[in-house]
Amino acid sequence: MTTPRPLPDPETIERTLARSRRGRLPMWVGSTLVVGGLIAAVAWWQSPGEQPIHWQTQPADRGDIIVSASATGTVEARRTVTIGAEISGKLATVNVQKNEEVEEGQVLATFDTTVLESQLALARAGLASAQASLRRAQASLDEAEGEERRTRSLVEREVGAQAELEAARARTLRAQADRDQSRADVQRARAQVDDVQTQLERATITSPIDGVILARHVEPGMTVASSLQAPELFLAAEDLARMRLQVWVDEADVGLVKPGQQATFSVSAWPGQTFDATVESLDLAPTLTENVVTYVAELSVDNSERLLRPGMSAAVTIITETLTGVLRVPNAALRFTPPAPEEEARPGGGLLPRFGRWGGRGGGAAQGVGTVYVLQKGEPTELRVHTGRSDGRFTQITSGELEADTELLIGFSEGPPPEDGPRGAREPSAKQGGKR
Repeated sequence: MTTPRPLPDPETIERTLARSRRGRLPMWVGSTLVVGGLIAAVAWWQSPGEQPIHWQTQPADRGDIIVSASATGTVEARRTVTIGAEISGKLATVNVQKNEEVEEGQVLATFDTTVLESQLALARAGLASAQASLRRAQASLDEAEGEERRTRSLVEREVGAQAELEAARARTLRAQADRDQSRADVQRARAQVDDVQTQLERATITSPIDGVILARHVEPGMTVASSLQAPELFLAAEDLARMRLQVWVDEADVGLVKPGQQATFSVSAWPGQTFDATVESLDLAPTLTENVVTYVAELSVDNSERLLRPGMSAAVTIITETLTGVLRVPNAALRFTPPAPEEEARPGGGLLPRFGRWGGRGGGAAQGVGTVYVLQKGEPTELRVHTGRSDGRFTQITSGELEADTELLIGFSEGPPPEDGPRGAREPSAKQGGKR
């Protein structure tokens, strides 16, 4: 049997509770310090820090601005001719191949002329028969006229009857009519001969231009029927040493494009190589495609190296204006907006950036007026300028307080100085921005 332990007295209980409270105190204090440290670290991370800003600059200068209009087009031969046949029949020979160069008058193909030659022989025989009939009719007329003269002489001497004179006169008139009909028969027969001869000439297909055969649609022995329309035998293009470029100019640029302007273009077949062209004409009539209005311009192209072929798609740049020695600024300077001052940083920024990256929003150049920034006493200072033409990289400055060689702000960066920064990178001139 177990003997029960005696209960502790009140003094013993108080000493035990006191020791327990003294042991828990360091644990509570440590937990409080850890939580406080985390809160302080987060607050320090989100609080504004002292990061240097490195300004990036580029100077205004005097130089050239080349204003251009971009368009797309197609390289084509200056003139293409579809060579057909005006007669029907079987092709006897085809003398040229596709891509072969030809000269004007060169024989390309010939028809079998057996039937035409027979028709020509018949026509010539008909002409000879008509000519013989004409001679016979002329002899009959001469005879009738002679008989009429003799009868008239007898009547005048009152030894002949008037009725005989009238009958002689009638025979003369009939003879004249027979002669006129024979003359018409001769002309008809001669026309038939000429027609068959023309068909014989058309049985030989010749090239109407100096150029190259782009397409050949026939082979020897093929039968060609030209009863309804002239069949296409060949497609020939004028000498490809000179070609044309048909370009569709957007309506926004059509006011800048004029005949005589120079242009450059590139084609996919020759990457990295550009070709020269000259604007020859610009259509007045618009072309509407999917609610987009364009105008067709034709440019002349020198293709003496024979690198270009009909049908190639081209990306064209037409030089519409060249400004020489003008005051210009980089477009990045017109787009740049400096960071907002610290007191203007949006509230609750915390870990979020308090201003945009350089070149993001920018001042721009609206309606001929733009804004650029320069450093004065280490701070960005705004300058208002009047802008003119732009080539996409630089913009002309027409008036304002800006001078050449003035360094313009185009961007900034924070933190340690960049090792290979843009041209004109400077030492920090301001303190601002949150820690990253």
